Amino acid sequence: MKAWFEEHPLAASVIIWIADIVFVLAGAWLLSLLFPGMPGYGRGLSQSLVLVLVVVLLVAAMLSAFRWWRLAGFVGPAQWRDLRVLWLPVVILLLPFVQGLRPLPPHELLTLVIAYAATAFFEEAIYRGAILGLLRPRGIWTAVIISSLLFGLVHFSNIVLRGNPGLIALQALGAATGGVGMAAIRLRTRTIWPVIGLHAAHDLFFQLSYLPIPLVDAANSIILFCYAFYLLRPSMRAHLEAEPEDAALHGTAMREATNP
Repeated sequence: MKAWFEEHPLAASVIIWIADIVFVLAGAWLLSLLFPGMPGYGRGLSQSLVLVLVVVLLVAAMLSAFRWWRLAGFVGPAQWRDLRVLWLPVVILLLPFVQGLRPLPPHELLTLVIAYAATAFFEEAIYRGAILGLLRPRGIWTAVIISSLLFGLVHFSNIVLRGNPGLIALQALGAATGGVGMAAIRLRTRTIWPVIGLHAAHDLFFQLSYLPIPLVDAANSIILFCYAFYLLRPSMRAHLEAEPEDAALHGTAMREATNP
């Protein structure tokens, strides 16, 4: 099956995307049956945390079963490259501090940190990890666009969990556009760890911010979308595409480019 997935990356990507939706929705439904007194997904923290931790285990099992950890970008610091490109997303992360962050009780803050870290792990491992890695041999922009579209579309499943289709549609659009920037960062740095950290910190800081989340989140997504075109400009894309296909597939580091 592993060979088939790697030989048919588009079909494999769609299968993984569908599995993500099914597991999340089925998990939320099952938890509501097993623990009817627990607050529902999106209406309380407890069920959400249990659900994301279960999905983390499933994603880790998939990466282990298919031996895709390196494909997904889980490589050591010795193989990281171009970390200078992180300056702009880090600056964006500082925006919530302009007006300060809402204070929370320590136990609630800890639960939020775990929940957002787990969510960032499994979402990045799927979309900027396995799917982007599988599609990479088909071309840089093909991989970036398809993985980002699937990441945006998966957010429509939140309609079942949380309602409010208009807000969910905006969330999906932001996820897709921002996902383009995150995919570009993943490709330039040759590792998935920075995008996991950025994703988790973004969700946590903006959740605690006094700033209007939809407006700031939209600005963040647009900036990252535009930044992707700089990161993957023709000269840099040529370096990435010149990397041997087996190196791209297995996460082997390539020579660092001279410009960020």
